[in-house]
This record gives sequence, C-alpha cells and structure tokens, in this order.
Amino acid sequence: MLKLSKLTDYAVIVLGCLGQQGGRPVSASYVSEQTKLPEPTVQKVLKLMASKKIITALRGANGGYVVPLSLACISIADVVEAIEGPLQLAPCDNDTDNDCLLAKLYAPQNRWNKVNIAIKDTLDKIRVSDLMVKTKKEMKETV
Repeated sequence: MLKLSKLTDYAVIVLGCLGQQGGRPVSASYVSEQTKLPEPTVQKVLKLMASKKIITALRGANGGYVVPLSLACISIADVVEAIEGPLQLAPCDNDTDNDCLLAKLYAPQNRWNKVNIAIKDTLDKIRVSDLMVKTKKEMKETV
C-alpha cells in the first residue's frame, strides 16, 4: 500500500491553522496549542514547509510563521513534496543510485513514469483549501 506519513497530514492541519490567522505571524507554540499537535512536530513541519517556500518564517519581536498565499493556491502535491520529498513510486534511479541492481537491469522508474505523472497531476489539482473542514456558519453561507 502506498502511504504518506503522518507528518504530511499534520502539515495540512498546520497550514489550516496558519490560513485562519489572516496573514498574522504566529509562533510554533501557538500553532501547537491550536492544533493540539506536539510542539516539536509542529516545529519540524514548519521548518520543512518554510524551506520549500510554502510558508514564510519571519524573524524579530513580531515574527512567526505566515502563509503568503491563499490555501486555495497551495496544492497537495506541494505539501507532499515538502514533507516526503519527490513524488515517485520507483525508488531507484539509474543516474543517482549505482548500487541498485534492479534499476540497472530493468529501469523501473521508466515503467512507472506514467503512474508517477498521473499521481502528481492529481495531487496538483487538489488544493489545501479543499481539505479544510468548513464551520457550520460557512456551510450555511454556501447553501
């Protein structure tokens, strides 16, 4: 079974919390308190997402973390790649892993490339905002 780590799910939760701040920078401890996730986990997720420019880390007395874009502009593919690394089903690569005999003999990444592209395309179409749970008030407003 193809499975993402819990960190990817936590990243979506953390983004949801940051997205509710209206551009106001918040600390990792604040995000931890709001999401009920352990602070070291939140710090790790924030660091990974900041390194991939999904969120912005601001220094100083009024610093913290912000989402520079709307959650509707951030794809799940971006989040998955920030947390998990490049999306690919075949772990071997002829150009980078000389120890992988399977890659040398069969080049599995070429065989799975269509699947990799389909998964990435699908995840590119899903936005973080699509995974956010709407409040009762928001649901009434959309009806």
